[in-house]
Amino acid sequence: MTNKKLMIISASSRLIKEPTKPLPAIERYDGVYFRVLRKSLREGKLRNIDILVLSEKFGLVWASNKIPFHEPHPGAWGSLSLSKKDMNKLRKENLQKVKKIITRYSEIYVNVGRKYFKLIEGFEKFTTCQITYAIGKGLGPKASHMKEWVTPQ
Repeated sequence: MTNKKLMIISASSRLIKEPTKPLPAIERYDGVYFRVLRKSLREGKLRNIDILVLSEKFGLVWASNKIPFHEPHPGAWGSLSLSKKDMNKLRKENLQKVKKIITRYSEIYVNVGRKYFKLIEGFEKFTTCQITYAIGKGLGPKASHMKEWVTPQ
């Protein structure tokens, strides 16, 4: 088995507006978790970790995939505005993507809210590797937990 890890993180409702040209997802989204990840990247701590970003607009995309600026979807943070039909379609697409790549990884870290989790629900059945879910109430504790997973002691 490989030593490679996978992180699945939900997109942020906070986006970098300029430039409007497509930017890698890790640079376009600007929430707390993305700032932690960019810092870890600058410090060379993400060498063995691939990152998938889960967004309502694009589904699962690699952190390096370039995405254009788009207005965040309306509604409360962490909510979804998809119809049930669109949600099921996006979930199916996301699960197909995960199924194709999941055997490459020895461990998976998941940091998505309950509502966003519905877009990947069931991915666990495609793997026997260790899956760690972000823990903590609120952004700060979850960001700390994620940072600890990225840089284990």
